[in-house]
Amino acid sequence: MRKDIFKAIVFCAVGGILLLGAQKVLGVSNHFSEHTEMMFEGYYSQPEDTLDAVLIGNSHIYKFWQGAFAWQEHGLAALSLSTSDMPASITKNIAMEACKTQHPKLLVFDSTEFAQSKADKNNKIYLVLRSMKFSGNYVDMIENYCDFYDISGLGKLKFYFPILQFHSRWKEINAGDFVQSYESYLNSCYLSDFLGETFEGIPHVSTEERLPISEKSEETLRDLLEWCKEQDFQTLFIASPVLLDEERLGMVNTVGDIISEYGIDFINCNDPEIFDSFGFDLTTDFQDKSHTNVNGSWKFTKVLGQYLMDEYGLQDHRGEETYRSWDEQTEKYLDLIQDYFIY
Repeated sequence: MRKDIFKAIVFCAVGGILLLGAQKVLGVSNHFSEHTEMMFEGYYSQPEDTLDAVLIGNSHIYKFWQGAFAWQEHGLAALSLSTSDMPASITKNIAMEACKTQHPKLLVFDSTEFAQSKADKNNKIYLVLRSMKFSGNYVDMIENYCDFYDISGLGKLKFYFPILQFHSRWKEINAGDFVQSYESYLNSCYLSDFLGETFEGIPHVSTEERLPISEKSEETLRDLLEWCKEQDFQTLFIASPVLLDEERLGMVNTVGDIISEYGIDFINCNDPEIFDSFGFDLTTDFQDKSHTNVNGSWKFTKVLGQYLMDEYGLQDHRGEETYRSWDEQTEKYLDLIQDYFIY
């Protein structure tokens, strides 16, 4: 009887491992998923307790902050862990995952993902499900996501088992599905649109108006803020500098007010004085109205990096043996983008 139980346990364990492997290979596959894989693999490969700061959020993080620029300019040991359209409902779980291997002095969160007037369905959790390690936190993340969008019962299965959603991909599998497509250069971005596109013609605007956000967005934000208050790291929320309309910026102001209620730092980079401090050229530094390109990103990282050093006591680690690989990764990144980088 004991042998039968043991065999059953082994069978289930092996089956579970094979299923997880199959889900990774058969999961969603596009340049967003490959970029997310780069983010998580680059983060997981970082030696424990070597990061002073971690930046978490959607593309308003990874198309603005580049670890390689921060290292080159300031010697900052600060990486982003962000994905395209990261759902606000899983932000806390991503932060918890980040803190499993690192104990940073500072966590920086993107606040724009909470500036939503309604809970529009965002299925890009699949990007994270394909790349994040399985654990209790992984399961909790799915539950938080499903609760946010009122997904219950059998509707949850496609998130626990993404293979149910993407099983037909077996016809498309190639060698690229088994290797990391983007090398991790300190989790710095080099997507083609980030390097090769510019956007001009829309001036920057700001507003003092406060517009309501959805109840679920506020509930999720407050839950994250409560969690942050219980931790021993410093916390900063930022609203990245964008060329969006006043309605969205009005919701960002509301998000900022809620954050300030908890005594947590908030910087709205769209305030005119702060926006001007980056020295953006609106004809060359934005990829689109929501994101900087590689040149605007360099300006943003340089200014914000200095602020993080001044306000949060982050150190310059250049020359330290522990961070020798950071020089090498930065050099490789700069070589990769040199044809697109004009500063």
